[in-house]
Amino acid sequence: MRAVVTGSASGIGKATGERLTADGYDVIGWDLSADVPVDVSSAESVAAACERIDGTLDAVVLAAGVSRMARLTETTDDDWHFQMNVNAYGVFNCLRALVPRLRDGASIAIIDSMGGLRGAPYLSAYCASKFAVTGLIESATPELAVRGIRINAVCPMYVRTPMETRELSWEAELRGLTPEQVFAEYESTTPLGRVAEPEEIASVLAFLISRESGYMTGSLVTVSGGAHLGFTV
Repeated sequence: MRAVVTGSASGIGKATGERLTADGYDVIGWDLSADVPVDVSSAESVAAACERIDGTLDAVVLAAGVSRMARLTETTDDDWHFQMNVNAYGVFNCLRALVPRLRDGASIAIIDSMGGLRGAPYLSAYCASKFAVTGLIESATPELAVRGIRINAVCPMYVRTPMETRELSWEAELRGLTPEQVFAEYESTTPLGRVAEPEEIASVLAFLISRESGYMTGSLVTVSGGAHLGFTV
């Protein structure tokens, strides 16, 4: 079995690559930091990476993503385009290039976000990019089903990744708090009382591309420890 995993150098993408390797997949990792860099926001880069794939694929996991935090009125054009190009166009770009290389009956799993289901302060551009991903997944579902290809997404909230570490600093500065105070809020507003580890998100992605989820497609699976409900514990 062979799978492409984007964003494979760190965070959820790295954990997913490791999980799929353990599950017996030959994992092809795409990342800007890979030995042969792949930029998901570049049609040329993705096309070249596809040319290096010999044969068909059984699965694709699109985990590459970026974020920046700012007040709406202070969000720059660069902030907007950076996040839309990687998060939204990057998913479209990879799907367009990789679907023809998938065998019939293959599976696709995508890292969406709770920010693709509900807006959040200081994340207007990020949430817009993730709402675009949500619409893309729902639109692609019936087209891909003609070939038996399933496409599903995981919508995490708080996950212990390098991206979250950066967001803690940004949010703390915007709100006049310390990163530690912001992190404590993350934990106190998560019913399970902690943030997720990347491996926990990777396990759900592995399920979504496996035969165990064979009747799931077009699904947006919330994996938030209950934080999406908005309770304070």
